[in-house]
Amino acid sequence: MRVLAITNNKGGVGKTTSAVSIGAALQRQGARVLMVDLDMQANLTNNLGGELELVSHVGDALIGAVPLAEVILTTESGLDLVPADFRLASYEPIIYKQKDYHTRLASVLATVQGAYDYVVVDCPPSLQTFTYMALVAADAYLIPTEPEKFAFDGLRLVKELADQIERRINPGLQFLGVFFTRYNAKQRNSMHAAVVQAVREEYGEDVLLPSVRRDAAVVQSQVHVKTIYDHKPDSNAAVDYAALAEIVRARLA
Repeated sequence: MRVLAITNNKGGVGKTTSAVSIGAALQRQGARVLMVDLDMQANLTNNLGGELELVSHVGDALIGAVPLAEVILTTESGLDLVPADFRLASYEPIIYKQKDYHTRLASVLATVQGAYDYVVVDCPPSLQTFTYMALVAADAYLIPTEPEKFAFDGLRLVKELADQIERRINPGLQFLGVFFTRYNAKQRNSMHAAVVQAVREEYGEDVLLPSVRRDAAVVQSQVHVKTIYDHKPDSNAAVDYAALAEIVRARLA
């Protein structure tokens, strides 16, 4: 079982959309996929679960109140989901006080080892407790971003935290790369080119993954509470996320 964290310190960069779409693409490619929502905004849960009634959520599993297996829900898309809830905010100080809190997610995920090929974790747009736990538990991480200056700054902060975790706690943590979301080749301006070049110079060519094109089908799929593949599997975004999923599989093989 391989754990993939999708993370960025900046919100609004397509992080949750990317988590849902990469997870759905991996599933379509034959993998058993578990989605984990670590964001108290619960956007991943709302994207996949719609009107699901939650009895428990990821916070309950992290504090040991219930086994992870009892939290997992199967969504209409066929993806299994560990949901989040706005109440997750009140769990953070409880988790933080636990001994070896940073390994809590890794320990909880170990209880479903063998049931899934991939676990895709949607991290909150911050570098605090939940993102820290995700990177400790992860085999690898991806950073979705937009070709803007502030988004690049967020990328740098995530990379610094991940490097620290790799040195101190999780030496096997792998940086799979950066990809740009909502890409529009027709509007490729000087700022876009400058950010792409900055990423290339700072992290190397191999870190730049294929971009995801701007596509109205993404927003439409969210309105209908469906994955891009259940809504419009031949759309540009669906094709682009499938290509990213293939790269994930190859690099985590």
